[in-house]
Amino acid sequence: MTEAFALPFFQTAVLAALVLAGIHAYLGFHIVRRGVLFVDLALAQMAALGVALGVVLGREHDEAGSYLLALGMTFVGAALFAWLRGRSRTVPLEAFIGIVFATAQALVFLVLEKSPSGPEHLKETLVGSLFTVDPAHIGRVAVLYAIVGAVHFALRKPFFEITQDAEGAEKRGRRVFLWDFLFYATFGLVVTSSVQIAGVLLVFGFLVIPAVAGLMASARTGVALAVGWAFGFTCSVAGLLASVQWDLPAAPSILVTLSVLLAAHGALLALLRAVRGAKTVRA
Repeated sequence: MTEAFALPFFQTAVLAALVLAGIHAYLGFHIVRRGVLFVDLALAQMAALGVALGVVLGREHDEAGSYLLALGMTFVGAALFAWLRGRSRTVPLEAFIGIVFATAQALVFLVLEKSPSGPEHLKETLVGSLFTVDPAHIGRVAVLYAIVGAVHFALRKPFFEITQDAEGAEKRGRRVFLWDFLFYATFGLVVTSSVQIAGVLLVFGFLVIPAVAGLMASARTGVALAVGWAFGFTCSVAGLLASVQWDLPAAPSILVTLSVLLAAHGALLALLRAVRGAKTVRA
């Protein structure tokens, strides 16, 4: 199985997984703590809708044009979710997010229905192209993610303040709509690029599962992020190895590995806490 590490396409996929796991574990921490778990799935689906529109408009081979269409759709979603947060007093924000996701998914099917290459493009929006992605593209995406990461580091105080307590932040004078829009817009930049590489399903997995693993391990932000990063990357490599070993699609293999190892991670944490509790009782 270790022979896979000598394969150029496998090395590129591992590099992509490292880049994706790094930024998504961080953004996923915010998403999980904000309680809007499906916002990433909805924005990813909005990006997929933009890609589908590019196919219909004959821009599937125009990388820049297709990307701008996908990015434009995610910005529409970002503005919508930022606006809805302050207006969802009686209806949970998650309900609106679910509506956006389902509608965007339906529109993707409708848009690609008449395209001769529709089924292939539909599959690609779901599972991505980890084993065929150009290494140069990964490099460009890594630079973009580094810029987004730098922005989030510089603005970490308002972002974390709103993530931890949006109502309190608003009472203290934070303009929550503007900060939310900036958060979701940068989030959309990441998701748009990620969907082209890993597909909608794995993007959702990368955003939620490592963050959950980190928060299960510790309530401390730094520790939770470190665990999430390590968990996401380790599961990605394991999933890629399984994909090569059994000739399976890369993205679904990683997603299933993330879920299975999350269950094992939770069981191990529960066991360790039970052992500590037993020692405390005896002491």
